[in-house]
Amino acid sequence: MSSIIHSQFDINVLDVLKIQYQKRILFDYVQSCYTVSYIQKGEVLTTSSEGEYVASAGEVMIHRPNEPFNVISKTDGVHYLFNINAKVKDGDDFFKLFPLGKVIRVRDRSEYERRFDELRSLWLQEEDDFRNVQVGSLAFFLLYEIMESTKLGGRRSSRDPFITDRFNEALQYMEERLDQEISREELSKLYHMNPVYFSRAFQKIYKLTPMQMLRKLRLQQAKQMLEYTDYTIEHISQRCGYYDASHFSKVFRGEYGKGPAEYRKSIEFTKTNIAAP
Repeated sequence: MSSIIHSQFDINVLDVLKIQYQKRILFDYVQSCYTVSYIQKGEVLTTSSEGEYVASAGEVMIHRPNEPFNVISKTDGVHYLFNINAKVKDGDDFFKLFPLGKVIRVRDRSEYERRFDELRSLWLQEEDDFRNVQVGSLAFFLLYEIMESTKLGGRRSSRDPFITDRFNEALQYMEERLDQEISREELSKLYHMNPVYFSRAFQKIYKLTPMQMLRKLRLQQAKQMLEYTDYTIEHISQRCGYYDASHFSKVFRGEYGKGPAEYRKSIEFTKTNIAAP
């Protein structure tokens, strides 16, 4: 019987922890395994490539392996977490065969906490075969509780789905200040977001980082000023946030294949030819 169970489900528990903190800030944290983190007390903002979520007491966060994530909490908190690798059938990843939400509300908090305490107590004991079976069984029970909670509607979707106009305020902010120094941190404050997550969320929509978008907007304005004004190259470079005209010329050439002066001459030549009878 045990061999049949093992052939269907293989769980490897790597660590079992209780973490208590006054505040908790993790940026770009990466692990090679799954982390199942239950919030016994407190509330956190967790962000990853999947989106942004708020998780509070009684909910479980599941962090995927090899995917950077952030966890931010400004209040006291207690987390019960265990790190695992879980396989089923022919070595398939359990979490890929049975996808769960990023944040799940546990259906029975007291039972989950009681079972976790048993798991933690066993984990701290001296390792032997019997203890390892017990640890695996309790970890499986906790996963079962999470899956059942999902069936009851505990699965949560991102609170802030990506939409194409989400960062219009940031774009307008940049366009109004192209001649000024602007940082990613400055832009992220407009949304009260962590700069790292803000950059990732912005890039998911526009396929450019905020700083790449700023560069694009500056060069587009420079191009328009070369086409429609008689301002000097030095003046245009300053109006577009480049205080070194030679650097501006180099960047402009890299983008458009011609330096600013050469580009202006080509535009004037085109306009002359179009205007000629």
